[in-house]
Amino acid sequence: MRKLFLFLIASIVLFGACGNKASKEEKLQREAMREYVESFLLRYPEATLQDIYKGSFQDYFGPAHIVSDREAAKRYILRELATADTLGGERYEPCGWRGQFYRVNLSVIRDSLVAVDSLVDAFVESAQGEPAFSSEWTDEWAIIQQTVREVCPTLQGFAEDSIQLAHLLSEGNYVVHHSRAFNEHYHPHYRIVRRDVFEQKILPSITPASVYEKE
Repeated sequence: MRKLFLFLIASIVLFGACGNKASKEEKLQREAMREYVESFLLRYPEATLQDIYKGSFQDYFGPAHIVSDREAAKRYILRELATADTLGGERYEPCGWRGQFYRVNLSVIRDSLVAVDSLVDAFVESAQGEPAFSSEWTDEWAIIQQTVREVCPTLQGFAEDSIQLAHLLSEGNYVVHHSRAFNEHYHPHYRIVRRDVFEQKILPSITPASVYEKE
């Protein structure tokens, strides 16, 4: 009887510990989301909810298509470089709070830091194909959107964007473009690269070796 009692006590303690661990993980995720939203809006104060969605989506799914023609992908990059008036934004930055994928600005090619073939190969390797409908993603986006509401309740066009994004998701659509305001103010030109590929094949060329080694 005493052994059964001790077993029940131990089970209750273990269950409580697991519950606390789960809540701690959720708290850390919420904090990471908040830090991402705050940082993003600090860098891009003209951004909208649509732009935060786009980055979060890219971080969750990566490049939302299959790149079957490497040479075509290279031609698109060269054409974009040739026609872009401005290459705005950071040289590289995480797409979202998870940091699973990075946006690599085409300025790294213009500034001769990264060879065009290196970025093309990294981009092609990171492409995963069309995203499938996922309730996990819609659940995560709901939390991110709530975080945006808490961080910046006066964000321009929040209500309209929220309704439009909800409508798209209800139809199983995921992909959106940057907002007109974002394009006009920041002139984004980048390719998305998976974090491990970015750290192995792109970052060392951008960051001095001494600094990279310390990281």
